[in-house]
Amino acid sequence: MNKYIFSVLLLSSFSTLNYAHEPYVAPLSYITSNTQTPVISAYAEQALQPEYALKQPVFNIIQPDQSKISIASESTLKSANLIDLPLPQKGTYLISSQVSFPLKYAQHNKEWKSFFDMPADKAKPIKERDYVIPSDFKKAPTPIEITREWSIQSYISKEETSPIQSVIDSPIQVEFKTHPNNITAQQPIQIKITKYGQSLKAPELVIRAQGQEEDEATHLTVDTSGFAILNFPHAGQYLVEVSEKSDKTAKPTNQYYTIISLGVLPAIK
Repeated sequence: MNKYIFSVLLLSSFSTLNYAHEPYVAPLSYITSNTQTPVISAYAEQALQPEYALKQPVFNIIQPDQSKISIASESTLKSANLIDLPLPQKGTYLISSQVSFPLKYAQHNKEWKSFFDMPADKAKPIKERDYVIPSDFKKAPTPIEITREWSIQSYISKEETSPIQSVIDSPIQVEFKTHPNNITAQQPIQIKITKYGQSLKAPELVIRAQGQEEDEATHLTVDTSGFAILNFPHAGQYLVEVSEKSDKTAKPTNQYYTIISLGVLPAIK
């Protein structure tokens, strides 16, 4: 990961998954009996290992009785955002936020690639990167701008789980057939993925255990109806990431991602 690029992107309100940093939100504990619990969010290159704070995120909470509240992060940390989530009711809380940034793309050798206005001495050779910079072109390119949006989500249960009756407002929806706080290691579960209520044409589904980088992710198959099977090898924290594969030869359009943090329980012996 080119740290210079990501630092520049953050300062200029740009960010991209091409450089492995992804936003996430996760509680300190997915199942608790506490009256309140800390929730952390950040950009991370290694899954669930915070490195850069999000920019003024607001978290939307659906409580067990289906009432809704919002909590803005007032954290001043540079590496992460932190909020206190009150837990007045028994049952499951859904927490979510949206993170979006404008991105520039330029066409290079008939392929559309991320475009960054940065000096050549700060970039790797073009063969070693999947983005382009001004010096890659003989004539100045005419970039186009799109929006990339992430919906970051998690589930927290106080003392007991309760039915998930509401859905989080995001273009890409992930429905768990097993309660997210009842998932155990080595026990396959089914999910259904939709985009605006329809199956994705080219879904991309990956799982990363805590600490794993993008090239260590497990890629899973999604059938034509949007169903997929998840099987977590060990207990611990994971990120489930859903997006749509892009055609590099087609003109880019707005991109949507859903990233869900899960706490997987030990395998049943």
